[in-house]
Amino acid sequence: MTLILVMDNDCAIGKNGGLLCRLPLDMKHFRETTKNSAVVMGRKTYESFPKRPLPDRENIVLSRNLSKINGATVFGNAEEMLKYVNSLEKKVFVIGGAEIYKLLLPYCDEALITRVYENFSGDVFFYDIEHDKSWELSESSPVLETNGKNIRFMRFLRKNS
Repeated sequence: MTLILVMDNDCAIGKNGGLLCRLPLDMKHFRETTKNSAVVMGRKTYESFPKRPLPDRENIVLSRNLSKINGATVFGNAEEMLKYVNSLEKKVFVIGGAEIYKLLLPYCDEALITRVYENFSGDVFFYDIEHDKSWELSESSPVLETNGKNIRFMRFLRKNS
């Protein structure tokens, strides 16, 4: 699986139940990267999208609340969800939130990080993957500007995966 997220200088990934800021270039990157794939998320992340389910993707929700969600497949535990996604013949992206990232990170061998070179006083955090010796930076874009913010697209691969 591949983890995909936006992170600021302090490794913040969210604020007040939403994204850190609006980044049109990153949203385009997310849509293009995850199109025709499966996306795994928690219920709160799913409910935060203005348009549900995310179009052109198989929406998979991991939640303690097993009530039906139109347009998504719901799993109550990671083991069942992992068995299901391992049977898929398409790429699988973990798209959040923080609890889902933490739970599924050990099963990911790739991380696509959009680094925003700013601090947003976020209240939800990932961790500093750039300094984790078990991951290596394999690709990095030049610094790009979107909506007045400097960003960089980075691809990390887990070592020995």
